[in-house]
Amino acid sequence: MGARKKEALEQFNRDNILTAAKELFDINGIDKTTMDDIARHADYSKSTIYVYFKSKEDIFNSIVGEYLEELGDEIRREIDREQDFEKSYYRFCECLVVFEEKYPRYFAGLTGDVRLNNQKKGQGMIKHDMGKEIRLLIMELIEKGIKGNALRKDIELEPTVLYVWSAISGIIQVAGRKRDYINSRLNMTKEEYLRYSFRMFFDSLVRG
Repeated sequence: MGARKKEALEQFNRDNILTAAKELFDINGIDKTTMDDIARHADYSKSTIYVYFKSKEDIFNSIVGEYLEELGDEIRREIDREQDFEKSYYRFCECLVVFEEKYPRYFAGLTGDVRLNNQKKGQGMIKHDMGKEIRLLIMELIEKGIKGNALRKDIELEPTVLYVWSAISGIIQVAGRKRDYINSRLNMTKEEYLRYSFRMFFDSLVRG
């Protein structure tokens, strides 16, 4: 088999496995889906699955990686549409909100907030973060704010990137988990709470 055909076959097999895993994760949840389940659903032997992925966590993180690329491309398009820092900031927030609503399970994976029950020592936590592309996009957003005199010029980029990511992703997660509390105690819809919180955080950035 030629190198190109071999590479195409490997990609085909990986895609089939990931598609099967996504379907099972959506139906049964991540924790209740096993490697045996994925092998049966993909119509491969379990040993074939292990040729491409070393564990269920590896499969999950590969799926998260795919969606990270999709998210990064969308954020890039939205941010590039705007020269103004404030408008770019809100477009960034909107992209994350839409992503979380579309892929809540995988958004949680970006924050490391997915835990699995495994028998093997050292396993159990899906380990992921915002990803290199998202980190760079946040950095560009901050630099846009500095150049536009919306942010202080002495701001430290790396810690501020983490600060921005932690705050915005945290706001989105709270809005989803505490929807009933937000409705009953704050008398706000999820969307109203998000707008309020994004504004408060924005003000802390530009006035801090």
